[in-house]
Amino acid sequence: MNNTKEKTIEILNKHIKEKANLEHCLMVGYGMKGVSKYLKLPEEKQEEWFLIGALHDIDIEKYNGDINVHCLVGEKILQEEGISQEIIDIIKSHNDALKIERKETVENALFSVDGLTGIIRAYVLMRPDKEIKNAETKSIIKKFKDKTFAAAVSREEIRLCETKLNIPLNEFITAVLEEIKINMDFK
Repeated sequence: MNNTKEKTIEILNKHIKEKANLEHCLMVGYGMKGVSKYLKLPEEKQEEWFLIGALHDIDIEKYNGDINVHCLVGEKILQEEGISQEIIDIIKSHNDALKIERKETVENALFSVDGLTGIIRAYVLMRPDKEIKNAETKSIIKKFKDKTFAAAVSREEIRLCETKLNIPLNEFITAVLEEIKINMDFK
């Protein structure tokens, strides 16, 4: 399979119907691309990281809330779509319920980006203009520090960017946020 952005979006549109779910997947995809750019990975890897992030919750509308099968249902979908087992295994690592140790940089990035996008999305939706393009890192950091804001989002998972990726939190937030701002609009 040709793992291009267009093919990734085609797969998403085929399996995800809810707008919020689609936006979450795309946010994680673009966030992953932002981190890969920060790490100065080659363009081919940047596209792969986008694909990994965008397809990480491909089964979000199919696993019926059973976290123990999340990513296992997705594995079947992605296999049918021709995604490599290597990429599928990376995606599976983001579900703690599967108890897969995250060893690779890409796995740790996916785990942290997934959490951070929850805070970014909640922040954008509370803004009167609902405009991601006006979001700033300092505002996201302020919301990150407020434990009552998007309370279900684990700050510890996001902070793993510092220990597992060696990226300071503010730089991690900037890398993720800026790539999302370039590519998305919530209006």
